[in-house]
Amino acid sequence: MIKGKGKKKSPDYIKAYHNDYVITIGRHPRFNWVTHTDKDYMYFLYITRTEKDFVGKNTAHVGNINVLCHQQTFYDYHHLMLVIEPILSEYILESEKIFKICMLVQELEYQSEDPLHQEASGE
Repeated sequence: MIKGKGKKKSPDYIKAYHNDYVITIGRHPRFNWVTHTDKDYMYFLYITRTEKDFVGKNTAHVGNINVLCHQQTFYDYHHLMLVIEPILSEYILESEKIFKICMLVQELEYQSEDPLHQEASGE
């Protein structure tokens, strides 16, 4: 299952589920203290895995916890797209699913810049 946030405006993040993994790729306006790039947005990649574990030391209650498997920050879209396929292929063996995720990541960058999209969506 693959989700994107926001239907009427360009998405801020996409979220994909594969087995026990949750892949989240987000876009955020560049922070003012980031001075080595002039790009408007930064990108974040998080891959977590859901595991069952005991909630506390003294209880037998079991709950789901998220384990961070991979986290990376990208200072521009181009660098993200250069390395996303090798990173995702460590967790997903289906090339078709990796392709679908990459296509959704493209929406993070290009939806807000496409004048035809803006005209059709009323932005």
